[in-house]
Amino acid sequence: MEDELIIREKKILAILEREIMDGEEMAAAVGKMAEQMLLDEKGFAPAEVRRNVDFTVVLGEERVRSHMDLLVTLDGRNAMIIKCAPGSIDSRQRQAVAAARVMGELPVPVAVVMDPRSAVALDSATGKVIGEGFEAIPSREELVRLLAGRELKPVPPEKAEREKRILLAFDAIRCCIPQGAGGGVSLKEDDKS
Repeated sequence: MEDELIIREKKILAILEREIMDGEEMAAAVGKMAEQMLLDEKGFAPAEVRRNVDFTVVLGEERVRSHMDLLVTLDGRNAMIIKCAPGSIDSRQRQAVAAARVMGELPVPVAVVMDPRSAVALDSATGKVIGEGFEAIPSREELVRLLAGRELKPVPPEKAEREKRILLAFDAIRCCIPQGAGGGVSLKEDDKS
């Protein structure tokens, strides 16, 4: 009986590990697709687009690393982040907004979540959808216009704490989402980090 439980547990772990690997591969492919779209179709310069951006989230005494797939900067200012989500992009919208709000001293104005089939662009200040589909991802020209005259203010500390908790909760949910530098929960028994 006990051997059957151990065998079943190993099979379940193998399935989960395969799903995570598949998710990593899909997120990497979506990231490449997004980067190419930004450079080839949306008019951004290579120096304005960074892939695989890690950042530190400080919550009380804890310092935790979080991750965003793409960061677009304009004139040295964080302007847009993109979260590549294998599976439902609806389920990752709140994560992207939280990351945009706490990634730096000032919030990143636009958060995008995308998969191989579609994208959703969000205003990080309100959390509201500003467009759906790949055409909703702002071009360089559109992003410049969107940010013109927009004064960014730091997120109030009490709200920032809530946003950090939301972001870290999403980071901990890693099934079908890449692990590694982006965080996550290890499925290996010997890794208790």
